[in-house]
Amino acid sequence: MSDARTSRPRHFQAVAASLLLVTVAGGLSACREEKRPAPPYPAVEWQGTPPSAPIEADPWVIAARKSLEAQAVAQNITDFTLPELVETTALDLRVRLSRHPVNDVTQKRRPDIRPGPDPFLPMEVKPGPAAGTAEVRGCVVRWASETGDVPDEMSASGVMFRMEHLEAGQLRISSVVTLPDLDCSTATPPIALFVPAPEPSDVTDVQDVVRAKPAEIDPEYVDPE
Repeated sequence: MSDARTSRPRHFQAVAASLLLVTVAGGLSACREEKRPAPPYPAVEWQGTPPSAPIEADPWVIAARKSLEAQAVAQNITDFTLPELVETTALDLRVRLSRHPVNDVTQKRRPDIRPGPDPFLPMEVKPGPAAGTAEVRGCVVRWASETGDVPDEMSASGVMFRMEHLEAGQLRISSVVTLPDLDCSTATPPIALFVPAPEPSDVTDVQDVVRAKPAEIDPEYVDPE
């Protein structure tokens, strides 16, 4: 009888301890899923005269520039659910972009940041292979680095942005194709910088990278209800 009486409190203590561990673990998990507070969306200031060529008025070019801007901001704050990014950049590309800081942190490096949108000089806009698509070709400078400094020398390379037009009206970059045969040797893409300038990343844990996920405007989105 005495054994039975002493074993029951021990049993209750074990159950209570298990519940406490589950509660604590659940609380930590819930906290872990919370996003870090995002800084205000930065302003963009052109260095010198803003681009004014006739092609700049093309809606597809305007959309491509907005996407480049949002991509840079998302990378700088390692949040790839940023509304501006979702509005301007397709899901597959957002997923690919979110892998870069994850790889950096995994390899014990600070995630790269950009001092502004990647400088881009549009050269041609063509209809895409399907209705509601387009191709924007031009020269781009990729200038991401750990410090986010503007490089002393910049080299542009050929690129094609495949664009899509969603039913709700958004124009987005859906994918990026390199164009090694496009001559960008003399191209001088216009430069814009973020204000305030971004700080070097302090992200050291892959859990702090907010990865891309389907949003309601994405064709891939499935309503959980």
